[in-house]
Amino acid sequence: MKRMLIPVLLLSFTLPLLAQVKEGKVVYERKVNLHKRLPPEAEQMKAMLPEFQTTKMELQFNQTQSLYKNLPEEENQLPSAGEGQRFNFRFGGGSPNDATFRDYDKEQIVESRELGPKTYLIEDTLRPLKWKIEGDTMTINGYLCYKATTTLSLSQIMGGGMRMGGGPGGGQGGNREGNADSARPQQRRMNIPDQQKVEAWFTQDIETSAGPDFFFGLPGLIMKVTVDEGTTEYKVLQLDTQAKTTVKAPTSGKKITREEYRKLMQQQMQGMRPPGGGPGRMMIIQQ
Repeated sequence: MKRMLIPVLLLSFTLPLLAQVKEGKVVYERKVNLHKRLPPEAEQMKAMLPEFQTTKMELQFNQTQSLYKNLPEEENQLPSAGEGQRFNFRFGGGSPNDATFRDYDKEQIVESRELGPKTYLIEDTLRPLKWKIEGDTMTINGYLCYKATTTLSLSQIMGGGMRMGGGPGGGQGGNREGNADSARPQQRRMNIPDQQKVEAWFTQDIETSAGPDFFFGLPGLIMKVTVDEGTTEYKVLQLDTQAKTTVKAPTSGKKITREEYRKLMQQQMQGMRPPGGGPGRMMIIQQ
């Protein structure tokens, strides 16, 4: 993958600050505004849903590769609905066993996905987002970071199962080309705009093209991402630059193409109408 370079004037500010980090481990927090994407007919659900849902993901990286996966998390129990009823809430739907491996030099991606009782292995070509590097800077966790922006189209948001925000269970990796026409009914229900602005902050002091979910392809580790004016936000919770990592592609599972996997997901999702929170899967389980 061709590396992007910051203009020399900007680059000169980063050189004296910190020694280059070439491997490590990151824990990201993803925070999603669930109320913002509730369709009009589901407004009454606001009383049952928390406004924000947070999840954690782990990224291991070296200079040329990364491995990204969900961290186990407990379901969030919602307030009682009365008469002994209670609800469990789960946003997203990716399995903790899902994993995404990327090789940035070879421009390859390998995804391990659990769907029902089976595990599938998807091998594909990396297709990074088209970033525009801005002049703004910010210090995050002690690292000088630069701002980059891009825009997500409806096909990128909906095609391939992006779960706004994503997670390793959604077929991430920049390979988001989908059928926008088939996604529009769900888009209208959930008040999803045709274009969503993305703001990312990355540091050149950590030498990797990796980042949270399917956000990658910048000349340094992505430390923070804001999508759709805060509908979804990612931030670094823990950063271990001393960790020795063994980044390997997953190998277990039935090999399947992305299109075949997308069709299996559509079959599974038929009849499931998410009540809100983004174009992903949201499950409300009454007990």
